[in-house]
Amino acid sequence: MSNYSDDKGYTKTDQSFLKNYNITKVLNILRQYERLSRIELSAVSSLDKKTITNITKRLLEDKQIEVVEYRYEGMGRPKAMLGLRGDYCKCIGLDLGGKYISGVIIDFTGAVVCSHNVDIFSRIEPEMLIKISYNIIDNLLKKAKISMEEVNGIGISIPGFIDKETGMAILSENIPLWSTVPLEKIFSEKYNKPVYIDNNSRLMAVAELWYGKGRDQKDFLSFDLGLGIGCGIVINHNVYEGGSGKSGEVGHTIVEVDGPLCTCGRHGCIESLASGWALDMQVQEAIKKGVPTLLTEMKSGEGSSATKADIRLAAELGDEFSIKLLERAGEYIGIGVANAIDLFNPTLVIINGTLVADNEVLMNAIRKTVEEQTMPQIYSDVKIVESEIGVLASAIGAATLCLEKSTKTE
Repeated sequence: MSNYSDDKGYTKTDQSFLKNYNITKVLNILRQYERLSRIELSAVSSLDKKTITNITKRLLEDKQIEVVEYRYEGMGRPKAMLGLRGDYCKCIGLDLGGKYISGVIIDFTGAVVCSHNVDIFSRIEPEMLIKISYNIIDNLLKKAKISMEEVNGIGISIPGFIDKETGMAILSENIPLWSTVPLEKIFSEKYNKPVYIDNNSRLMAVAELWYGKGRDQKDFLSFDLGLGIGCGIVINHNVYEGGSGKSGEVGHTIVEVDGPLCTCGRHGCIESLASGWALDMQVQEAIKKGVPTLLTEMKSGEGSSATKADIRLAAELGDEFSIKLLERAGEYIGIGVANAIDLFNPTLVIINGTLVADNEVLMNAIRKTVEEQTMPQIYSDVKIVESEIGVLASAIGAATLCLEKSTKTE
């Protein structure tokens, strides 16, 4: 998954490659700036006017772009302002989280047409998970007032590993009953549409790269803090997948050799100490031991656990246990972020996910630890920000997989 780059370091001379590269570059610039004249496109893209004229002529003929307005600036002919045609394609993105499924439909500009979300139990059977996903797609189509025939493809984000050759979900630790599920086959046969699958943390980085705070960055890290903990790595405007598509497992770096058992089977991973499921277990254990905390009164019912929102609210109300719980989690997460910063030396780190959403105590603890634990000379190079896209980022990234494939370049 790539975004445009102004670097002129490529050496390929194949004309087809250069042509497709420039078309994609122009489309992504229009996606970012919304509307530009041909002269402005030439300046932003560093492509000559003849090349821009040829590319825009082709894109107008293919109906991927359109003249959105004519701008009069003094005497002479008005400038034709060009923009993407939103209705050129529509793509569905599903984010199959450990405790929720989120769905979106985006148009060719990347705008979210509609969204739909359902909470689930982490030990849900695969068959029911698929049925709920179908229901979400039905609701998305109703909200968008379109039929499946008008959809170009379906992207799916999962919290685990995917066999890229078969489209098989081969591991999903935070959905324990869901592994070796032929996702691509199931959805493509159901809807007769192209289906693209990737890891949720990498797809969160895709959303940041195309639409978020990573748009103008050559290299950055995107941290996904939720039921699990993951990281998307962007190098030279491309999301790094690793040798076999398993990059970014920062949650499974060990910070306490004799720490608690993790879902990966090892002990002391950051995820076993500071993830959403780890905090849930720590709260349950504290309540069983009779530790005084507001969370005892905030549980929704007998046998239920406190939610991340409950912990955040209790901390805001001054609950000492909740404050210490979040601060400790922030320390462990901060160590993972600091290690990644020391390793990659990015200029930007983006923090996102359900665990950190509106969670000032946790976010402050992460920032404090990162500053303390990162090499000073490297820390001075990096900016740490919270995402503006929010919890739909992985679903948007999944839909963007389809959007990219739907772009005509040949």
